[in-house]
Amino acid sequence: MPILHPAFTILLIILILFSFHEVYGNEDKKTSLGIWIVAIIMIVLSGLRGNVGADYPIYRSFYLTYFPTIEYSELIDKMLMRKSDLEIEWMYVMLNKFVLSFGGPFQSFTFVSACITLGLKLWTFRKDSPYPIFSALLLFIPGYFIADSGHMRQALGMSMCILSYQFIKERKLFWYLLCLYVAYGFHKSAIIFLPAYWLVLIPLNANRIFYAIITCVILSPFQIYKLFSGFLGSLNLQDVSNGYNGYIGYEDKASSFMDGTMILNSFLLIVYDKMVCKRVWYYEYLRNILVFGVCLYFIFRENPVFSTRLVGVYIGFAALVIPNIISGIDKPNVKRFWHLFFVCFMIFYYFVFASYQGLAGRFTPDTYKNFLWSY
Repeated sequence: MPILHPAFTILLIILILFSFHEVYGNEDKKTSLGIWIVAIIMIVLSGLRGNVGADYPIYRSFYLTYFPTIEYSELIDKMLMRKSDLEIEWMYVMLNKFVLSFGGPFQSFTFVSACITLGLKLWTFRKDSPYPIFSALLLFIPGYFIADSGHMRQALGMSMCILSYQFIKERKLFWYLLCLYVAYGFHKSAIIFLPAYWLVLIPLNANRIFYAIITCVILSPFQIYKLFSGFLGSLNLQDVSNGYNGYIGYEDKASSFMDGTMILNSFLLIVYDKMVCKRVWYYEYLRNILVFGVCLYFIFRENPVFSTRLVGVYIGFAALVIPNIISGIDKPNVKRFWHLFFVCFMIFYYFVFASYQGLAGRFTPDTYKNFLWSY
């Protein structure tokens, strides 16, 4: 039976054990020790990887040969939306050039990237999730491997979008737009998150959520996203290599594994909406973001790239929404049932991922390398 490298297997076990401590322990006393341990392990395994991840070779080549040839004046033109021949996002190039200026090898950049992407996510989990390590467990497969340890540009952009939730919650429009601008500088697809500041204010309830999702499911076969093909094409979702497309191709076709995940998310959002709204502060904001992500997923379902890459930032909020739903359930046995359900789901997903994307991304025992012990 295919498995991931023992380091990832041990990390999964640590996440599961800590999550049981969170859910079965005192929710009012969240400690930082567990999340710090998890953060360090996740950053080391992602940041110091060697030739691991679908886009690793092409990004290493860019870092060493292409980005040094780009002048800062070109980046400034791109930053100020002036006419420029530079096709890759300016903020990503700027970060590469900053790290390269210290003379470090490519793993220096992957380490910095991992510190930013995982640091921002886990900090947000610590702040806005009742069970931060449970949130990290939900992030682990597949987001940690595909984004944080794979397609770094989008991971950086998505992490800035997740950070911007703080300013959505505090209704600070300027800082929210600044986060989105930086996110867009890392990856153009971040622009899809722009409406989130206003979407969170839409009054929803279980019935409205149900009808919205059902409507999008019905519209799915009609591929209405083609009406915006010009705008969507400008987001350059195909990126710099075909690695990612092969990476996700196993589970993003009709009747895919992802469909089941979206249906499960929809069920939780609808069934427990009223209860959780009464018990969890700002849950409505998180809920609206995820509802919009589920709706977008079904709208883009016929396009495997759009339905994963484009809506990934919205779907990523499931790692915050699900723990808040479980925390807001007033019956301890039901709360523990759902926690155990998702633990079992992540164990199952571990083997699914190891059998397909784990091999393609070089995360298996015979392919994964880390500079702490492999070089």
